[in-house]
Amino acid sequence: MHDTIRTYFNESIQIQVAAADTLAQPIQNAAQLMVSSLLNGRRVFSCGDGNSTFVAHHFTDLLLHGSRLERPPFPAITLGMNSTHPNQHECLSRQVSALGQSGDLLIAYVSQHHSDRVHQAMEAALSREMKIVAFTGEEAPEITGLLGPSDIEIRIPSSHSARIVEQQLFFSQLLVDLIEERIFQGE
Repeated sequence: MHDTIRTYFNESIQIQVAAADTLAQPIQNAAQLMVSSLLNGRRVFSCGDGNSTFVAHHFTDLLLHGSRLERPPFPAITLGMNSTHPNQHECLSRQVSALGQSGDLLIAYVSQHHSDRVHQAMEAALSREMKIVAFTGEEAPEITGLLGPSDIEIRIPSSHSARIVEQQLFFSQLLVDLIEERIFQGE
């Protein structure tokens, strides 16, 4: 049991060290994009696959309620997957199509190699001229292939789903802290 515990800690630490070296600039770019969008009255939609759904909900909660500051809520919505419709695999994309507007943001959390629902939501976001920030692992080529030049990918250096989700949660907290710092400087 002791070896398993040490392995978990070591894997997480190694991913954090690798990410610190490679992801500082994409995270800064994502924070700047979100600050600009929020200051221009745009909305932030988030969604995820599998265990990353929790991260999408947590990220929205941080945007609505704040991280370190007591502040007004930011306009944020977590796209839900609860649907009784027979075509429930389209539930995320239909929400983006119905609610998304040009200039809004889609934050996509992908911890698996492939996610039809998130992929379709990203396609819908592109058709609505929304920008995308995608948190992926090393192996999400279909998600990466959808991103355009104004979109941002934060590619976590791991292919292990649980380690990817851990880092997504960490980066989501960091991103909201950076946004609050930038918008409410000195508060």
